[in-house]
Amino acid sequence: MKETLNNRLRYFENLKQSIGIAYLNLFVFIVLFIAEISIALVSGSKALLAAGFNNLSSIIISVGLLVGLKVSLKDPSHSHSKGYQQFETLGNLFSSFVMFLMSAYIVIEGGKGAIFSFYTSPDSPGNISVSVAGGAGFVMLATFLINRKVYQKVESNSINTLMKDALSDTLMNFGTALGILLSIEINPMFDGLTAVVLGLILCRMSYLIVKENVFHLSGGFDPEMVENYQNVIEGIPGIERIVDITGKMFGDAVAVDVTIEVTGKMTVEESAVIAETIEQELASRFDVFDVDVQVRPKR
Repeated sequence: MKETLNNRLRYFENLKQSIGIAYLNLFVFIVLFIAEISIALVSGSKALLAAGFNNLSSIIISVGLLVGLKVSLKDPSHSHSKGYQQFETLGNLFSSFVMFLMSAYIVIEGGKGAIFSFYTSPDSPGNISVSVAGGAGFVMLATFLINRKVYQKVESNSINTLMKDALSDTLMNFGTALGILLSIEINPMFDGLTAVVLGLILCRMSYLIVKENVFHLSGGFDPEMVENYQNVIEGIPGIERIVDITGKMFGDAVAVDVTIEVTGKMTVEESAVIAETIEQELASRFDVFDVDVQVRPKR
């Protein structure tokens, strides 16, 4: 029990750190959104406008993650006996859907801009657009590095989502600066084409995040980890047979259900000791949040 309690306390401490990082990302995204949209409307840059709307999606992503993280901190109830940790995954899923929809919008608008440039001669964006996009790229690179440093410490799925979003924003802004520069020096068509390419990259990244979160919400679990649990349990004396092992993700928390068979001559107290040993071993070796062990006599 002590190990699982320590894991729970560590999990909730990690949640609080994730909330702090989410607030930091939200502040950065709001500042960059205002700056890029303002300059894009003045300069007429499609790529910079796309980068600005990408920051808007990042704002929505951060808010969605914050809601999920805050709900995850709630104590267990009768309706959610294991707690509300899955709301963290729901927040990630919502955020990744928003990222996907916004990337599709960027592709469509960028494509329109590129096609439009074939039939007209739009004004090239000014050099200030290049400076704003490049500056935003460096800000997002710093944000990405902060997210990555914290993620390496707490390994939170929410921070992982923020980290990937910050990386996509870094690529978006540097790519935008390059596209605007090419549109000024070579052809205005590059402004729209850059938005299309960057939008497709964002589509790919958001798809991978959606896929991962749907996998966890649908009850999916890494079979390699189940095999690792089984190898540990098999080394505990007194167990006749492992009937079943299932794992489930509750946000970043891992819950494991184990069913074992023991000899019919074993007392209730001895069975309880084995169940306690299983819980201690799994919690100490794999940072498991909750372990339920069902013991039944061998038939």
